[in-house]
Amino acid sequence: MGKRGFLIATSAGFAAAAAIPGAQAADMPIKAPRYVEPAANWAGWYIGAHAGAAWQQTSANILEEGESPFGSTFSKTGFIGGGQIGYNWQHGNFVFGLEGDISGLTGKNSLFTFDSGKDPSAYGFSSQIRWLSTVRTRFGLAVGDTMVYATGGVAFGGVKNFQSIAEFGTYSQSKTKVGWAIGGGVEHMLSRNWTIGLEGLFVDLGSTSYRTSGSDASTTKSTKFNNQAVIGRVKLNYKF
Repeated sequence: MGKRGFLIATSAGFAAAAAIPGAQAADMPIKAPRYVEPAANWAGWYIGAHAGAAWQQTSANILEEGESPFGSTFSKTGFIGGGQIGYNWQHGNFVFGLEGDISGLTGKNSLFTFDSGKDPSAYGFSSQIRWLSTVRTRFGLAVGDTMVYATGGVAFGGVKNFQSIAEFGTYSQSKTKVGWAIGGGVEHMLSRNWTIGLEGLFVDLGSTSYRTSGSDASTTKSTKFNNQAVIGRVKLNYKF
């Protein structure tokens, strides 16, 4: 083989070697891109239910003409349960919302006191928030599938207060009161449609005042009830 033939054979060999890896690479399967789950979307309507505990606290303050004021605070923990509906707007990681709820409550707190003569019927009080509804704004920060938020707004409640005072008789009042609610919570997205959360609220339904007269109608007592509640509840929502 001449020098010219050797050069041609060598060149052909190099060309074939270079072509083989390219052919092998062309035959390799292409790996599919990794699936990335879209960011959690909190925007839209939702509806759900809640259940938990409500610690009801009542302050009763009595002022009788010519005597020192008498006051006492008593409380009771009961069950709270109901439903809620709301809507969220989302901008990046910030979530803004409006929520309304209505709940039924159990538990009636009461107090009986004694006067200097050890009369058990001298002072008797009982109080109960029987139902509660709130309309609140929510402001939250969402990180992944979890949102932490603060909330506050107006509260409406059905309150029943009862008082029994020796020589002044009994007094009972059932009334719808308007107050305020404030709190916060954390909510986690179980799926694209279901969320679960834990929420705490403080509710103040204001005060109720009235006057009662003694048996001889010459003396009067002024009584003021203040109704408050601390609520802790679990919430389950369906997001549309």
